Amino acid sequence: MKKSETKLVQKSKKKSIILKITGSLVMMLMFITFTAQQSYAHCERENGPVAVDAKEALKTGDFSKVAIWIGEEQEEKLREKFRQSLSVYHKGGESQELATEYFMSNAVRLHRAAEGMPFTGLKPAQAAAKDIQVAEKALITGNLDPVMDLFSSKMKDEAQKWFQKAMEAKKNKDESVEAGREWADKYVKYIIYLHKLYQKIEAGPPHGVGE
Repeated sequence: MKKSETKLVQKSKKKSIILKITGSLVMMLMFITFTAQQSYAHCERENGPVAVDAKEALKTGDFSKVAIWIGEEQEEKLREKFRQSLSVYHKGGESQELATEYFMSNAVRLHRAAEGMPFTGLKPAQAAAKDIQVAEKALITGNLDPVMDLFSSKMKDEAQKWFQKAMEAKKNKDESVEAGREWADKYVKYIIYLHKLYQKIEAGPPHGVGE
């Protein structure tokens, strides 16, 4: 084989490996983004903390019960919605249901605005993800240990899984280009998983109400 042909083959192999690595990076980032979006949806549900406190505010007539979920910039808007909803709420029956739905939706919308996040509509009531349930229960019991146990176990299992895949691929990485690509793929997934996890831990919460 001529030198020019050899260089062309090597260049093609490198390009293929780069594309595969890039693809792995994109898939991992999409997974992280999708997971984050699922978590954010917790506060948009009818049985989420914002909607529950909105219902309680209408029931008791105490605006402060829901005002805690918004910032100062959203307060006047929500207070106006509260007055409107309250006047209809006291009529009872279907009017009460409509007023409750309307106020919950606006409370969640303005809560999301306070977080700097988009609002895609009030979601039906459903059980929260397991990690959120455990985290909320810890606030009730005052015991963080179950949260730490859950996360430690999950991180250990996932890290071990990607580590093992990388180690298996490493054994044969020099046997062929295909084996090398398999190693590159598993290496990237292992490193990116741990790196992104560490970055998220360091970064803290992505958003909140206020500063």
